[in-house]
Amino acid sequence: MTKQLLSLILSGCILISLSAIGQNAEYPTKKVNGIEYYIYTVQPSEGMFSISRRFGVKQADINNANPQIQDGLKAGMQILVPVTAENKKHIQKSVNKTVTTTGPEFIQHKVEKKQTLFAISRLYNVSQEDIKKYNPEAEKGLREGMILQIPKAAKESQKPVENAETIKYEKPLEQVSNTENKNYIIHVVQENETLYSISKKYNVDIVSITQLNPGSATSIGLGSELKIPKKESPVKSIFSKEASDTKVRNSEINPIHQNNESPKITDNQKPIKISFLLPFMLDQVKVDPGTERFLDFYGGSLIAIQEAKKNGVSFEIYTFDTEKSVEKLTEVLNNPELKSMDLIIGPAFSSQVALMGQFARENKVKALIPFTAKVPEIENNPYLFQFNPGLEANLKFSKELLLGKLKNYHVIFAEIQDVNSFDDGKNWSDNLQDELSKAHKTFSRLELSNSGDTDFSKVLKRGEKNLIIFNTDKYGMISSFLPALKEKEKEYNIVLFEQYSWLNQPNKLIQNVYISPFIVNLNPVELSLFDVQFDQFFKRQASSDVPRYDLLGYDLTNYFISVIHRYGTRFTEKMGSGNNFKWIQSQPLFERISNGSGFVNQRLYMGDDKSE
Repeated sequence: MTKQLLSLILSGCILISLSAIGQNAEYPTKKVNGIEYYIYTVQPSEGMFSISRRFGVKQADINNANPQIQDGLKAGMQILVPVTAENKKHIQKSVNKTVTTTGPEFIQHKVEKKQTLFAISRLYNVSQEDIKKYNPEAEKGLREGMILQIPKAAKESQKPVENAETIKYEKPLEQVSNTENKNYIIHVVQENETLYSISKKYNVDIVSITQLNPGSATSIGLGSELKIPKKESPVKSIFSKEASDTKVRNSEINPIHQNNESPKITDNQKPIKISFLLPFMLDQVKVDPGTERFLDFYGGSLIAIQEAKKNGVSFEIYTFDTEKSVEKLTEVLNNPELKSMDLIIGPAFSSQVALMGQFARENKVKALIPFTAKVPEIENNPYLFQFNPGLEANLKFSKELLLGKLKNYHVIFAEIQDVNSFDDGKNWSDNLQDELSKAHKTFSRLELSNSGDTDFSKVLKRGEKNLIIFNTDKYGMISSFLPALKEKEKEYNIVLFEQYSWLNQPNKLIQNVYISPFIVNLNPVELSLFDVQFDQFFKRQASSDVPRYDLLGYDLTNYFISVIHRYGTRFTEKMGSGNNFKWIQSQPLFERISNGSGFVNQRLYMGDDKSE
């Protein structure tokens, strides 16, 4: 390995910005109708709650003194804050630099038209539960113009602002950073940081931090030290020589790793040459949270390769870090070895797929696109394999489901206004309605108002299962309609036809069905054996998110190893012919969608998700 992989390093002098109140202890004052007020300038992202805490006065008192702020605060706005004997002491306390953080800071957010709780939570990088905790009225639904107190997630850079007044942390540097022989590192709490933001910064859970730091669950003080448990980089775990029996190099000097063993010729076959093009983000200083799922995928693939090696199959394995950009992929594709691959697996991002397709066509190299369903030119590029079924496969399966297993359901298409014409869920819904009409399948339509206040009882039927199908795949667009549906569950039998990406979302109905390329109930014996192997190889557990990317890597790699080992370079002629291979979560069925096209997985399953 020619470069250090991701690690957490604590070094250099630690600088802590003084709170704004400490930087400007003397606020100008003025009297209005005999009452004394501070003149305060609103700071960026500052809300009424944080200002009231800053001065130790009630929000109502500030509102009464400033009628102009009823439409919300804006950075740079000057407001009047009542002067009291108590807040004089409060401010003096801040001047003496004894400010502590006993709870989160808040941002004031004004709800916009059509805006949902989910969208707001993503906007500020906080959970929906946290928003509802500080805004109980949000439980009943959002309305345009509502003011929400959003707990601050401290997304800003922790470097002090240039020219801002700073103080140096008093503890000697070596006592802060010399922790190499311990199972934790030291973090010094900076302004506006919370346990949540610190846990995200180091990619560890809050419970682990509070266990090492008694009392931190109730408050953390500016400048105080927190012990942060070390978390081994998943990149190190996957790429360790002991785990994968390979050598790793940085992609800039081309191939990252190649099997050490001398190739064995089995059944007159040459070694199978596979190249992985995945975003490992090796040059990033911090661990990228999104990288872990691709490491899981790669780990599952390596287990499939190890099992095949035990059965006499030999390999040449190359792995490249493609990061997230087209530029990086272009650099990787300049490697001459890639032109001789039996199979390339990757890249991960849809923005990179077109370039990969062009390379595959020009060099007649087969390429598996394992994640995205947006694969340009799949209709006329015979060298591409798309695992994630596209619109046509989903439409065909949905139609067969509604005319077969779900034929007795009363189908209701719930149509939200102003859905983007490029929304995949809208295209699927519109086409499904056309297909059902051709098959003389009756269904109902309900146009939904933008306010979310819709009476579903107009189309629901008693004594039947009512299947609700929305015309979007964006959960944020449908979430405001779910409370009304949940209310009707008391009177009607309602089932939500959900998109697979909604599985982990809250607030759904009791009954849900979905379609996906993954089976619902995994074989517990096979799963247990795999988990033991993964833990032994990589000294860590894979993510338990659904779907499991480690199992996806295992299944897909097993599939292609089996067909390449059996049929050689002409394996595409035998695709879809009932090949047997070992699988746990998915059993792909790759078929050409037309003459001269690439291959798209046609295997889909129906699942149900009992959300409560």
